[in-house]
Amino acid sequence: MMILKKSLIKKTINNDYLHNNINEYDYFVVSPSIKINKNHLLYKYKNKILIDLDFLSLELSKQKIVGVTGTEGKSSTCCYIKEILSKKYKTEIIGNFGNTILDKKDLIKYLSKVDILIIELSSYQLDKVRFLKLHYAIITNIFCDHLNYHNNIKEYIKSKFQIQNLLHKNCNLYLSKKLSLKYQKYLKINKKRLVFFNDRISIKKDLAHYIKELNLNSVRKLIHNFDPKIKVDTSLVSNELNYRNQLIYNLNNLKIYNDSKCTNLNNAIFKNNLINSSRKILILGGKFKKQLKNSKFNISNTLVLIFGNHTNLFIDHLNFINSNYYKFINLNELAKFLRLNLKVNKYNYVLFSPGGESFDYYKNYLDRGKHFNKLIKKVLI
Repeated sequence: MMILKKSLIKKTINNDYLHNNINEYDYFVVSPSIKINKNHLLYKYKNKILIDLDFLSLELSKQKIVGVTGTEGKSSTCCYIKEILSKKYKTEIIGNFGNTILDKKDLIKYLSKVDILIIELSSYQLDKVRFLKLHYAIITNIFCDHLNYHNNIKEYIKSKFQIQNLLHKNCNLYLSKKLSLKYQKYLKINKKRLVFFNDRISIKKDLAHYIKELNLNSVRKLIHNFDPKIKVDTSLVSNELNYRNQLIYNLNNLKIYNDSKCTNLNNAIFKNNLINSSRKILILGGKFKKQLKNSKFNISNTLVLIFGNHTNLFIDHLNFINSNYYKFINLNELAKFLRLNLKVNKYNYVLFSPGGESFDYYKNYLDRGKHFNKLIKKVLI
């Protein structure tokens, strides 16, 4: 937590000092992931809380600001927008994407070279940001998530829709019509400022292509309104994220996807059920994230392999329909079983989409994704 004071005197303070002198401070700059609940010291001063993105409002002038939120697909959507617009404009991505403005040595100089700033916004950030303003806003999708931070699913959904409150006057919010109908009670924006994108796509090629098309539909709408002269050609969009629906093997009628970035169980099941095959394997695991009480996700015609210390928690939230499951202590043991199974049985798909966080055994999802790729090379020998 960073504390700003009018005197701008830099010093480190302890809790006792803060308790005794808290009224001297004008603002408290906190990490977005810190939950300011009723028991928190700063709860009474919520109107003084800022996050790093609030400082942008002091420096922005000519730039167009695009905000992207949603449970899944935020990073991919940001990358697509940047790749397409960068052909004509100087475009950068910051925010939850991994690049904070506090990392910039000279923020004013950095922003002076930017035409379009894309900001990936998490529910944590949207729950706290106060002064940031957007010209365009996208909600990719909403699945149940981050219930350890938000008290319930309603609070989580509400935080996502906070993005509409950041829009400049007469600027638009982009989302699917299906999403707007499902959560219309959370929509406070004028309906004339809603722009719908298509979320009905047939899965003609493969899973990765389907998800890419789904994310690109929102991008197409936004870019057409921003600059109609720029055409979005799917075949020319190549900026794919590592370990996000990544096809890592496609041979002998077997496709293997590395989707280590998926930490949402609902989304993992959604992707698996998109695959129209009874010869498929879904790999789940990791640090289990809190789900709605008594929630069950249907999983059909699938061999489910689950790894880690929380295997029983995953099983408790799954409803197996014509499906079997096996539990493993870690990915190494799972890979040994997978190798034998692929030799004996003819499977068409393997989807590694853990649906849990990576922090139980790995530094991050990238570390987990790299490990899975190494294991698959051994599996396929």
